Amino acid sequence: IKKWDLKTPGREDDDDLEKEKSIELASDDYTAIAKAILEGCGGKDNITSIDNCVTRLRLEVKDITAVNDKKIKAAGVAGVIKPGKTSVQVVVGTKVQFVADAFSKLCE
Repeated sequence: IKKWDLKTPGREDDDDLEKEKSIELASDDYTAIAKAILEGCGGKDNITSIDNCVTRLRLEVKDITAVNDKKIKAAGVAGVIKPGKTSVQVVVGTKVQFVADAFSKLCE
């Protein structure tokens, strides 16, 4: 893996991602963060349900192929996990409740 520099999970090139980060999570502009996540998820027509736990925004989507991990990560989130065929979990951190509220308002 190291010899050929294979891009396994956790070894992706995040250098270009750091340049693309236009929104910092610390900015407290939760609507802007939610908009960036929504855009990365394929728009509000692709979202079927929204929930959150302590650190993650849990989404159910219609089409998982419309989800763009790089766009979501550019919102300043810690990561994106796809545990199922229609499930997406966005690791936001302890401010997830504020992002989830803004996300819900955008999807109405």
